[in-house]
Amino acid sequence: MQQLPSLAAPIDHFEQRLSVFFNNRFWKIRLISLALLISIGSLMLLNSIFIDRGFRYLYEEMRHPGVLDGFFWDDIIRQSEHPIEPNTYEPGTHEANQTFRLTIPLLVRVFHLGVAKLYLLQVVLGLIFVWAVTGIANKILQDKILTFYFLTGFTGIYAGIAFFINYFGHCDGYVFCFMVLALYFRNPLLVIIFSQLAFWCDERALINSSYIGLWYALPVLKVVIETRKFDLRQIPAPLVALVVSVLIYAGIRKWLELTYGMKVGHDASWSARTLAWSMSYVGDKMARGLEGMWLVLLAAFWALAVRRQWLELVLLGGAWLLTMVVAVLVADGTRSLSFGFMAFFFALAILHRYMTRNQLRYVLLTSAVISLMYSISFP
Repeated sequence: MQQLPSLAAPIDHFEQRLSVFFNNRFWKIRLISLALLISIGSLMLLNSIFIDRGFRYLYEEMRHPGVLDGFFWDDIIRQSEHPIEPNTYEPGTHEANQTFRLTIPLLVRVFHLGVAKLYLLQVVLGLIFVWAVTGIANKILQDKILTFYFLTGFTGIYAGIAFFINYFGHCDGYVFCFMVLALYFRNPLLVIIFSQLAFWCDERALINSSYIGLWYALPVLKVVIETRKFDLRQIPAPLVALVVSVLIYAGIRKWLELTYGMKVGHDASWSARTLAWSMSYVGDKMARGLEGMWLVLLAAFWALAVRRQWLELVLLGGAWLLTMVVAVLVADGTRSLSFGFMAFFFALAILHRYMTRNQLRYVLLTSAVISLMYSISFP
């Protein structure tokens, strides 16, 4: 009886070629370049609207800031002129929410940045972001090819490629970069610096800093539960630094409110309308936020449930639930859901722990293919 060729043969052959390609001292540059070529290339090739209406509009905004509705670069530049003055925008609007988002306006003020330089800096920070994500993922997986599959899928969704395709001036690339650097570096001072930069970029960074805290707290909690002993010296210095950073942010923000009258107004009726609108398409809102990368998260949660790792499941599930709730409460669901991107690092660690390499390969490869099939939509 003639043996039929394996369906996995093309994948095996592809991985052999990848192994040779990545067997180089500059493997990380090669890996990132190939992943971005596939993800960005497919996005631009199949969705020319990003080039046509997107970057053409961005060019017009660079030439004449404020000429187009829905672009916020000029609002950032305007805020940089009077960064600690109360705004007069209607509560609930993007401009009103910018009140305490001072990192980028201060960068504009100090370095005299315009729209073009702001966007260019966003791209540069995005490349740093992808470099850090690749380093963390490979440290977890200990496998360059699996890291490549993950990065290709990750840069196929908004969380991984916002720095390049978001030309509206939301500046999420800045926030995501500062968030991942606060996790990438264990030095307490750097944790404080990068987390502060992230918090003052967007309040959602503060909410999703729970993942950074869990990254350091979870191993300690497991040891305490197993040994039933606790010593203050067990608390990691980066975790202490993160708590200090949150307190610093809360203190300075309160001081700005009391001293300069800065506050973000709340419109109950507007919030109710936003919630009703979000709930009317909550399934679509959640699905398009992470696209195929949902598979990675759901597989990780399922693995924890099957293995009865209740502590990890409850803590990580609680953090992710908070991310989802915020995404439902606000209008820009894709962007808000993407702030929880660090949950993927937990998911990779969980799947690497409980799956064989072959199983993990198919999960990551499938999630990447699904993500590449979708056109990224936001906010």
